Order: sequence, then structure tokens, then C-alpha cells
Amino acid sequence: MKTASHDAKRRIFLTAAACAPVVAVAAVIARAQSAPEVLVPAVSPDKTAGSVGYHETEHIRKYYRSAAYF
Repeated sequence: MKTASHDAKRRIFLTAAACAPVVAVAAVIARAQSAPEVLVPAVSPDKTAGSVGYHETEHIRKYYRSAAYF
């Protein structure tokens, strides 16, 4: 025998099963529209190889001497 609670659970399940594809499509569309475009700046290398990235200068050496703990 079927009871009223079984029928209610079945209706809820079938409603959720019918709505699931609609929710999935909406999520895919929302994600595609909200994806930020990443812009990478163009870096032009200098003619001297030592000027790119970290390089120790006199100013940095003075800082290292002043920050020494020994």
C-alpha cells in the first residue's frame, strides 16, 4: 500500500529531477558570462641582460649592512 508520505516524496523527487537540467544549464551560462578576461602585459626585454629581475646594487648592499644582526 502506498501512503501519502511516499507520494509526497515521489513528487518532490520528480520535481527536482525535472528542474536539475535547467539549473545546470543556467549555471554553465552564468559561469561563461562571468569569466574575467585575463590580460597579460607585453614585456619588452631590455638590451642588457642584467637589468631584468633582481640585481644587487649599492643601495641594496647598504641596506643589507644596516640590517645585519651580528
